[in-house]
Amino acid sequence: MFMEKLVRETERLSLICSLLDTMRRADRDRNARGWTSPIGLLKMTRSCATISELATSIAKAGYRECDRQTLEEILSETRHVLYSLQAEFAS
Repeated sequence: MFMEKLVRETERLSLICSLLDTMRRADRDRNARGWTSPIGLLKMTRSCATISELATSIAKAGYRECDRQTLEEILSETRHVLYSLQAEFAS
C-alpha cells in the first residue's frame, strides 16, 4: 500500500520536473514556466513532503515493502530536488 503510493508520488514529481512538461508550458518566446512558477514550486515542495512522509511510513514498517537501498535512493533524489529549489529561491 505505502509502496504503491510512493511510486505514484515519485512519478508525479518526475512529471512536474520533466523537461518536456516545462517546454510544453513555455510561453511564445520559449521561456519556461511550469515548475519555475510559484505554484509549480509549491507543487514540487508538496510532492517532496509526501514522498518523505511515505518513506517514513515504510521505514517504520520495517522495510517490508521496499528494500532499504531503494528507499534511500528515492529519498536522496527527493532531497536533491529540494536543494535545487532552495538554490532557486536563493538566487
